[in-house]
Amino acid sequence: MPTVSPIRLLAFATVVASLAGCGDGDPAGAPKPPASGAPTPPAAAAPAGPSVGPVGTATDDAVDASTWTVSTAASDAKIAEVGGLVFPKPPTWIWTSPRVRFRTLQYDVPGVEGGAGAAELVFSLFLGGDGGPTDMNIDRWVGQFRGPDGGPADATTSTEERGGLVIHRVETAGDYQAMGQPAPRPGQMQLGAIVEAPGRRVFVRLVGPDATVEAAREDFDRLVAGVMPGG
Repeated sequence: MPTVSPIRLLAFATVVASLAGCGDGDPAGAPKPPASGAPTPPAAAAPAGPSVGPVGTATDDAVDASTWTVSTAASDAKIAEVGGLVFPKPPTWIWTSPRVRFRTLQYDVPGVEGGAGAAELVFSLFLGGDGGPTDMNIDRWVGQFRGPDGGPADATTSTEERGGLVIHRVETAGDYQAMGQPAPRPGQMQLGAIVEAPGRRVFVRLVGPDATVEAAREDFDRLVAGVMPGG
């Protein structure tokens, strides 16, 4: 039987790992996807290493993900529940099955009069340090938009601490091109937030036609401002 050199084995392993990491909107440095949007708990066990505390520092606090609920089509239409957190939302934002990996929960936000299409509200849950640094993910979100001159789009960011949670906000607009998308979509807007809670983070993104997202701004602000631990 012919032998295979260690060099060829290393090259093959590198290619396989590279392919496995590809995906639409993969978070920076994410070693694995978050829990699926199914009604089962978002993770079977706490991460092996130290978890991430509410300010992004290492902590010995463990989280029991088995107690968390992920909203389904049959859940209360006025809230979105994921990662042990509850977010208030309009009942007109409709639950839909997550379309790609790294999405734990997803809603369609209806378009507005005048022809603007629907937007997507996406939640992604990451335990511990999974998903990569918060600032790198915000930079990645902003980098998916281009301004009128083809350069990076302007972005507004902020950070606040409230009720034991750290909330990072970002807003940008322009031509949007997600990973794997063949061409940018013009006239798009993004309102995003990363909520850091003990042992996990929840990424929240509202992306779609600028008129639709702008019309949903107040509801998105209420969603982020009203987040609280689940009962």
